[in-house]
Amino acid sequence: MSSNHALITVFAMLIVLSTMWRRRRLRRAVRDLPTRMQRLLGPEPLFIPPPDDRLPDDLRAYAALHKRTRWVIYLCWTVAAAYAAMIVFSVLKGNPS
Repeated sequence: MSSNHALITVFAMLIVLSTMWRRRRLRRAVRDLPTRMQRLLGPEPLFIPPPDDRLPDDLRAYAALHKRTRWVIYLCWTVAAAYAAMIVFSVLKGNPS
């Protein structure tokens, strides 16, 4: 296996593990909410909170957690996409390593 294949595998695992981490963290946070607040959230696995204009005060901390964990996923996808673009660029240029 070349180094490019190994790193692509590492980035794929990073994406999968970060997605599992986010789902587990959100599930734990939803479990701690009162039932009335749980009913305001979207379906599992994303548990999307209502828009900010209709967000009750009891869900503000959960909405902040939801946004914070989403940025972790975006960062993982960005790093993986940048590395994939670098590999494609080097292959098209003619110097695959």
